[in-house]
Amino acid sequence: MRQSYVPDLSNLQLLGELNYRRVGKLMRTQEEEAEWLFEVHSAGGQESRLSLALVSESQYTSELKLEFGHLGETALLFDSKVSMTVRLYHDVGLAEITDGHRQYQGSYPYPNDAMLHKDEKFRLNQQLADLLALCLKHGHRRINSFDFQYA
Repeated sequence: MRQSYVPDLSNLQLLGELNYRRVGKLMRTQEEEAEWLFEVHSAGGQESRLSLALVSESQYTSELKLEFGHLGETALLFDSKVSMTVRLYHDVGLAEITDGHRQYQGSYPYPNDAMLHKDEKFRLNQQLADLLALCLKHGHRRINSFDFQYA
């Protein structure tokens, strides 16, 4: 008999804590702003932009809209824009992906109508971790159209 998928909650929580810290590092010294822009320069002249915009804020949570996409003049053969909503839980120090009006389940049966992976929640939060780590490593904070500051 085949075992059903059981989400690894400790790794999911660890990933959420690390993502919360990464977001905090990106916002450092600019916490009062409502939008943060970063330009990411990588090998081969590939340039991208990551933007974080504050959507809503309450006493214990904040919701950010994250967008990441190609910035160059040359058109790509595929749509490379990533857009996601990130909810920050300040009381427990966690960040997780939501789509604005629903949260992802810990596991999904396979196959399903939406063709989601059985560990969709973990994969989306791992993608967030990868984008934030890329921005911390190679990103420059865009203060205005002429000045840059290392993230």
